[in-house]
Amino acid sequence: MNLIRHFDYAHNADLSDWIPWYQNDALLGWMAPAFADRGVALSLFQHTDTGLQLTQSETHTDDQRFAEFAEIAYSEGLLKSWVGELFPVKASVEEPTRFVMERTLTAPLGCLTFGVHLNGYVRTAAGLELWVATRAHDKPTFPGKLDNMVGGGQPAGIGLKENLVKECFEEAGIESALAHTAIPTGTISYCHSDGRGLKRDVLYCYDLELPEDFVPVCQDGEVASFQRIPIDEVLEIVGTTDAFKYNCNLVIIDFAIRHGILHGDNTDNYTALSERRHQLVL
Repeated sequence: MNLIRHFDYAHNADLSDWIPWYQNDALLGWMAPAFADRGVALSLFQHTDTGLQLTQSETHTDDQRFAEFAEIAYSEGLLKSWVGELFPVKASVEEPTRFVMERTLTAPLGCLTFGVHLNGYVRTAAGLELWVATRAHDKPTFPGKLDNMVGGGQPAGIGLKENLVKECFEEAGIESALAHTAIPTGTISYCHSDGRGLKRDVLYCYDLELPEDFVPVCQDGEVASFQRIPIDEVLEIVGTTDAFKYNCNLVIIDFAIRHGILHGDNTDNYTALSERRHQLVL
């Protein structure tokens, strides 16, 4: 099985293709050239020796200015999709939110973004089994791909666990009391470009052990179906195909290492896999 390729793919971004942009001295992202041109034309940004500088306004907040930028970019077809969900914009993981913007604008502007992903698993006499979701075929991103049982972006104004509990119910029908037993297991980060923009993502990962008789039921239409698969078979899919959404491969590999399914005696590149789970976002 070739597992390390998934980390290579997730970390494929070449930042020389993007334009850095700043608020004062703080680097907030790397922007696609077409968005840079439109942002300068709207006087939201100005060119400097180091890239682009966010201008200041005495009449509008940055929240308002980026909302207008997103609406204009979408109406003109520059921004290809719209979610209607506000994401926080930060210069680093730990700092407070500076302002918010439409979720689909964060990738073409190369902002640091966050998400929650959950491995739902069952202990059986034969070993661990994972619940695997198949994404709805009408989703605008990665339709029909295999996915973690629960996963979603982290919007502004809501805590990580609160968001996870919400996503658990919406995507899999997991009630709040059960969802609250999910165990946080760390983060996975990557810097990826696939034509839609620059994804500088930090995923907060969780494990949830489920009763053997539990059957997930999607509530929001984003999942076409679920199947419960022995972990060895899941890893065979990960190792030999691209059936999973690319970042889900990383979450599954992390799960398998932490639960001792993958180890130094049975896994090529085990040390590299272990280390690259925690490779920092640029």
